Amino acid sequence: MKMEEIIERYVCSPSAVAVAGASTSRERAVFGVMEYLGENGFRLFPVNPNAAGEIIQGIRCLGSIKEIGDKFDILALFISPDRQRPVLDDLEKLDHKPVVWMQPGAENDTAEKELKENGYEVVKGACLMMTHQVYCGD
Repeated sequence: MKMEEIIERYVCSPSAVAVAGASTSRERAVFGVMEYLGENGFRLFPVNPNAAGEIIQGIRCLGSIKEIGDKFDILALFISPDRQRPVLDDLEKLDHKPVVWMQPGAENDTAEKELKENGYEVVKGACLMMTHQVYCGD
């Protein structure tokens, strides 16, 4: 799938996003991105094993993407490459293949290659919020 198709299908049409690395801290970039996406109609699933059970922007944080009961369209990674393996292992256990969106700072060439070989669409180096702002404006 081309980037234009991903943007049209999942970014400009609000979708369901699992946010790996969600945080209760307003100082973290992920907090602002989640706030923006929520205000723009995206359905969010905050995920962080260190914040499991806490409420992040009115949504209960989950410990793993495996705990998400519904299918989601995008897995937004806000975690450094050296901490991604548990999330990627859980991803392989799902019955669907969401787009894996590696936020700036979460780019991981090794994981990207592995994911693509296993049929996942991968976006890296672009911020999901900024992509929405640039391509999906009124």
